[in-house]
Amino acid sequence: MARKKKGEDLPLHEQLPPVDFTARGAEDSLSDQANLLAAKQSPAYPVAGGLIAHALTLRGERVMLDYAASGVGVKIEVDGVWMNVDPRDRQSGDTMLSVFKKIANLNVDERRSRQDGKFGAEFERSKFNCSFTSQGVKTGERVLIKIEPKNAKFETIDDLGIREGMRARFKELIDQSEGLVILSTPPGGGLSTMWNLALSTSDRFVRDFVAIEDTAAPEEEVINVGQIFYDGAKGETPAGVLPKLLLKQPDVFVVPNLVNGEAVKILCEQVNKDQKLVVTRIHAKEAVEALLRVLMLNGPAESFAEAVSFVLNSRLIRKLCENCKQAYQPQPQLIQKLGIPPGRVQNLYREFQMPPPEQRVDSRGRPIEIEICDKCGGIGYLGRTAIFEMLEVSSEMKEALKKKPSLEVLRKLAKASGNRSLQEEGIVMVAQGSTSLQELQRVLKQ
Repeated sequence: MARKKKGEDLPLHEQLPPVDFTARGAEDSLSDQANLLAAKQSPAYPVAGGLIAHALTLRGERVMLDYAASGVGVKIEVDGVWMNVDPRDRQSGDTMLSVFKKIANLNVDERRSRQDGKFGAEFERSKFNCSFTSQGVKTGERVLIKIEPKNAKFETIDDLGIREGMRARFKELIDQSEGLVILSTPPGGGLSTMWNLALSTSDRFVRDFVAIEDTAAPEEEVINVGQIFYDGAKGETPAGVLPKLLLKQPDVFVVPNLVNGEAVKILCEQVNKDQKLVVTRIHAKEAVEALLRVLMLNGPAESFAEAVSFVLNSRLIRKLCENCKQAYQPQPQLIQKLGIPPGRVQNLYREFQMPPPEQRVDSRGRPIEIEICDKCGGIGYLGRTAIFEMLEVSSEMKEALKKKPSLEVLRKLAKASGNRSLQEEGIVMVAQGSTSLQELQRVLKQ
């Protein structure tokens, strides 16, 4: 990161605009107000505000505090990447933690059992909802504070960065009257976001959509998608509510969690025998892995192979900051290795690189201070987009699925059918200057 800004030797709460907290979780508003007043009497109240202000200034979405005997480690997640920030000593860390627990109406003295709560924060005239979780661990206690974004980062699947041609094909396929559609991302890769945006792309006004969801984990409501619930805590599954639902003859079954092979069996029968459309999802690192993940639920392989039509897989990746990204001329060997045609790309781009010390001086040898980028805060990346891989399941792949193939076999068949992998899609983004080769490598290793 570039040089420090003026005044950075001061405590965070004196460097940044103040944060005003709102207490939540008590029995009534008077009790919440009492908790807030008690928290404000703590000398750590502005320190807690400084931590949240720091996270918001960096566009952070989560803050992690790791308490150990020697001190408190602090991390802030920005665009899906955890950044280490200045640690705290144990004493100041404890008093700051008591402030967070107080405004979330939690037990300040409890350091072992899990506690969950919420509080509000106002920063520079914007209000944010924050969730708080603490849990005792072997080394001490771990705290996770999640800051909900002020506005939705993605409103349509186009905002996620899907290519125009792929989006048009996806729209065409998801609007078909029959088939089994699988949406997938790696764990922690924004599957719920992709799920909602993909469903919003489909034509829900001329067909009857019904979603089957667990009461403990309801999905965000999508217009014109009805919701039917089962209670997973009582051992219920989608397979238990499907027989009654079939009597209503919906056109499209939306099942965010298949749970078991029995649900796979019933839904595949709806596709193969009654020409219905089924949309489901599963965590997977690539499209062919998603197929195997569904097979692992032990539904009928032959029925699944006949029903499945395509998989849309995505992976979030950081975008280079347009204000400070740096161009460089790659070696011809690298261009060849990436599979980019000669002469197609003159420069690739990377995040801002601090010049070596010998170049940070003027003509008289006096040190030059390098300013932090005011757009990305010196991180070099600003926001995220997604790499998409869309796999249409060929007849050869269907035959292989019936025999429960290996991942390698499916990869070869996918490539033979013309499917472009996540790596190939990512290289296109690198060539366009949207992201860096280093970022693509980081994401593909996840």
